[in-house]
Amino acid sequence: RELNGNIFELIDKTEKFFLENMKTAAWSKGFRTIHKTEYPIKALKEAVINALVHRDYYEREYIMIRMFDDRVEILSPGGLLSPLTVEQLDKLTYSPKSRNKTLVDALMRRKLMDKRGTGILRMNNFMEEWGLPHPTFRENSGYFVIKFTGPYQGTIIKIPEELNERQKKAIEYLKTKRKITTKDYVGLFRVSIITAKRDLLALKDKKIIKFVGSAKTGYYVLYSTNDTVNDTVNDTVNDTVNDTVNDTVNDHINKTDKKP
Repeated sequence: RELNGNIFELIDKTEKFFLENMKTAAWSKGFRTIHKTEYPIKALKEAVINALVHRDYYEREYIMIRMFDDRVEILSPGGLLSPLTVEQLDKLTYSPKSRNKTLVDALMRRKLMDKRGTGILRMNNFMEEWGLPHPTFRENSGYFVIKFTGPYQGTIIKIPEELNERQKKAIEYLKTKRKITTKDYVGLFRVSIITAKRDLLALKDKKIIKFVGSAKTGYYVLYSTNDTVNDTVNDTVNDTVNDTVNDTVNDHINKTDKKP
């Protein structure tokens, strides 16, 4: 789908596009119905404004919006303006730069932008209010990419009643932060490393979480229904391979035994 118009029309059209394509939860509170979108619309709108204002207009490429089941990505042609780096954006240690100062001034006069350089902080705050991770940034093939990670999409296989409060809170933590290390667990719950390892191993044994990566730098993530499917497929394949190997070996042994 292609959106056209002047910069103000594009801001309105993309906001409408997001609202039409996002999941929205609704529940009653007293006599009111509360609606909550999958992502904070203010954060996405801020990212679109950022893309429109800071893109390289000498590039003939389009700004692209990609919506996936678990994330939204906004790609802006031109990459970062030197000397800005992705690391500076992540740490909020950058000085504001703009290719298009006239556009910045125009949007500030229309109150569509606040003080220069506050956009990323505002996006972070909006995502925190939704209980979601901060947006991430990267440069890819001449584009500057902002990625918003959505709510956890997987389904926990089973949560036994005997889990302790730390383990239950760790699951909630993983739904938004997506990963946790033993060191994180120690810091969050003020427990010893032995207790942290025992709690996490118990969750792993129950297939609520799984370990990803090496022993030194790895971390735990939630175990989802997709993992169950993959495990089932792998088990089926392994069983088939083992059965085939065993049948072949047995046939060979039987044939050998029959020789005079």
